[in-house]
Amino acid sequence: MSEAFMALWASIVRTVVPIVVGAVLGWFASVNITLDPEFGGLLTALLTTLLTVIYYVAVRLFETYISPEIGWLLGYAKTPDSYSKDQQGRYEAE
Repeated sequence: MSEAFMALWASIVRTVVPIVVGAVLGWFASVNITLDPEFGGLLTALLTTLLTVIYYVAVRLFETYISPEIGWLLGYAKTPDSYSKDQQGRYEAE
């Protein structure tokens, strides 16, 4: 497989995993809260969004400042190369 495809795949995995984790955590957080059904759906969506952002930011900070191996919590330990520029200022995936 090409490097561009591998970088694309890594970025997709590193995007989807936090969404799934946030959805599961949001559901678990709201499952025992008894509310109006209409508000319950809104609360679950809000908790999912909030927990997804918190999870992603926390893992990225830990990955950057503590250990790159923590990136496995995003589904792929290596950050995608397509996010970095080469010496001439071009993106590597171009």
